[in-house]
Amino acid sequence: MFRPTCGRAYSALSKRTNKVKVQLLKDFPQFQLYKGQVTSVSPSLMRNYLHWRNGARYILNNEDIDLSLQAQAVELAALRSKDVVRKEKQERTISETVTEEQTTKKESKEIKQPKLFDSGLTLKDVKIPGLEL
Repeated sequence: MFRPTCGRAYSALSKRTNKVKVQLLKDFPQFQLYKGQVTSVSPSLMRNYLHWRNGARYILNNEDIDLSLQAQAVELAALRSKDVVRKEKQERTISETVTEEQTTKKESKEIKQPKLFDSGLTLKDVKIPGLEL
């Protein structure tokens, strides 16, 4: 009764599982992909972003991989991971010092300001203009 308008219908599964193998020739930090890395990406990402202006190339066989470029990528990835670990340690120490400073400030504020309930004030001691009890 009803005929499909297109010749081939694509399912959501085929769109997720369809990947192409590529080697990157430039860095793409917005996608967390870096020069020399061999990875599988969706065909549309390759067509629209990576292949544009010679940013990546298709890998059909394992012989197409540039090994020297891949070796450089492995070294750079190791350096990036060390930098990430170092930055995390610095952020932890900074956050620890900030929390320590905040706790000391809170403690000093608590010492300087007496609490309302502990000060012994009553409703008779407090005068509110316009309110007569």
